Amino acid sequence: MRRYVALDLETVPDEDLVSAVDGEPSRPYADKLGRLLAARKAQSGGRSDFLPLPYHRPVVACAVEGVEREGALVVSDVSCWTDRREPEERFLARTFAGLHGRTLVTFHGRGFDLPVLELRALKLGLSVPAWFGAGRLAGSAEHQDLFDLLTAYGRAPAAPLDLYAKLVGLPGKESVAGKDVSLLYAQGALDRIAGYCMTDAVQTWLIYLRYRLLEGTLAPAGYTLSVASCREDLPALFAARLDPAARAYLSGFLDRCAPFFDDLPALPLRQAL
Repeated sequence: MRRYVALDLETVPDEDLVSAVDGEPSRPYADKLGRLLAARKAQSGGRSDFLPLPYHRPVVACAVEGVEREGALVVSDVSCWTDRREPEERFLARTFAGLHGRTLVTFHGRGFDLPVLELRALKLGLSVPAWFGAGRLAGSAEHQDLFDLLTAYGRAPAAPLDLYAKLVGLPGKESVAGKDVSLLYAQGALDRIAGYCMTDAVQTWLIYLRYRLLEGTLAPAGYTLSVASCREDLPALFAARLDPAARAYLSGFLDRCAPFFDDLPALPLRQAL
């Protein structure tokens, strides 16, 4: 029985690193960050103020777990971490340990999520030798990165997750996007960040199921059962695993996935099995 985990991170600038690079201890943090972002935007010719990966500090991580059995990939659990629930060092150690023996599913995880986690482990002096094996290698079956799969490993132009999601009938980004995370974090709105992060993790998983149908490693019947598992099982998992505020943000999300689910039979998964 093969196990999977679809993972998504949300980050903010590392306050310590921003201050260290700025070099002016008395300057307010907001000013330091503003100067840094302005410098990055100038360096890019006004195109972007996205910071290099060492600046990124995870504050929320969401995962959808699944198992592959009898020709279907069924949801088995969900999880949501925030930096106010558990120290980052423990989260990193648990996450890298949890990837051992599982297939990781991400969108641009090789280019962002996993390098960020590795750099945070580097900062905190952690040792994660199990990860530095098959899962880290480009093209490894232990890490299925949709960014790579949907662009034929860079041979086709890339698009954001939001566009791929909308292409297949999912809602994509709604009231929150990645650019909003820093402000929401400063406002203490971890619930909104967590809810947003979970929608990305779920949509990553659903697009992965559709890709597996496309490439033929999921037969149509197995695909139908796999997607039905999300439709049937995620509400109870959200209720069991997420804080009330995060659940409130997710209210109606699966209903808004209806165009994706519409071609599935109404028969509940338990009866179908």
